[in-house]
Amino acid sequence: STAEAFLRKMKSNPLDAQWRITVADDDAMDAFKGCQLVHTLTTSREPILLAKHLDLSQDVHISAVGADSPGKRELGSCILKCADIIACDSLVQTIERGEGQFCNQMQRASIVEIGTLLAKSDKIPPYQADKPRLTIFDSSGIALQDVCIAKALCQLLEQEANSPKY
Repeated sequence: STAEAFLRKMKSNPLDAQWRITVADDDAMDAFKGCQLVHTLTTSREPILLAKHLDLSQDVHISAVGADSPGKRELGSCILKCADIIACDSLVQTIERGEGQFCNQMQRASIVEIGTLLAKSDKIPPYQADKPRLTIFDSSGIALQDVCIAKALCQLLEQEANSPKY
């Protein structure tokens, strides 16, 4: 399957070999119960990750980075409603073709672009140790960011290839 091929490829890369990567199918969604960091990378048009799959009594961050298009959806409505922070790379794009399509007007008003979030700390609600936080980053993909990330990864790989081996 493509999921198994993805796992083999990730495990063969020295930069990714240290991670415990789980690919969940419909029968393994409870695998997310202990996760505090979840990445969704699908082309789903139906919610695949629901609040019942997560342990929201602990801090949880979700990065929704699947292929975005009108109608595409990875996260259930309750996850979007429960989120303390929803950040995105492009507000226009997330509302047009990301998870923001499925937010109500009030939720949409609270979505913040990652650049704004990082530049203005007043956009980040104060952390309360006794209240677990659910955060979401919805990436719809901005070509310039993709190019910069690819360039940085190539530089890291080049440094790794040229570093002395002991």
